[in-house]
Amino acid sequence: MKPCGGGSFFHSLPASLGLRDRQFPLPNAKPSPYSAEPLAGAWAKPGQSAGPFTAKLVDGSTVTYHWYRFIDQPFAQCGFSDAECASLQSLIERMQHAWPIDGEYLALPQAGKLAAFDRKLFVTPPKGMEVGFVPIVVRQELTAH
Repeated sequence: MKPCGGGSFFHSLPASLGLRDRQFPLPNAKPSPYSAEPLAGAWAKPGQSAGPFTAKLVDGSTVTYHWYRFIDQPFAQCGFSDAECASLQSLIERMQHAWPIDGEYLALPQAGKLAAFDRKLFVTPPKGMEVGFVPIVVRQELTAH
């Protein structure tokens, strides 16, 4: 068994956590992909508006995603009335118009660091789907090297 990581990150952890010298077994087999495919049920009705698209992430995995109109994403089976669906879709469209992805909406922290996102997770919507649509990942798998 080899230690997982072992770099300075683990040595900066509080000793009380008991993780500094913990060893984790390395996987021997390629992990099974997460997949909602084939798209059926709430994933398919009313269904995606565009896709599939893929993005290779920093962690070595590849995600497959589709663009859904916000209210048509897989939570649509929640039993909302037509009026509730229209109201929620309208709210999301107003939010997406008013809150661009690169805006700052909270004050920066006084101490510490903010978490960082893999830049490949920020995807560009297809033309005409800039407002009212969201990307939904339907598959993630380890990419062959």
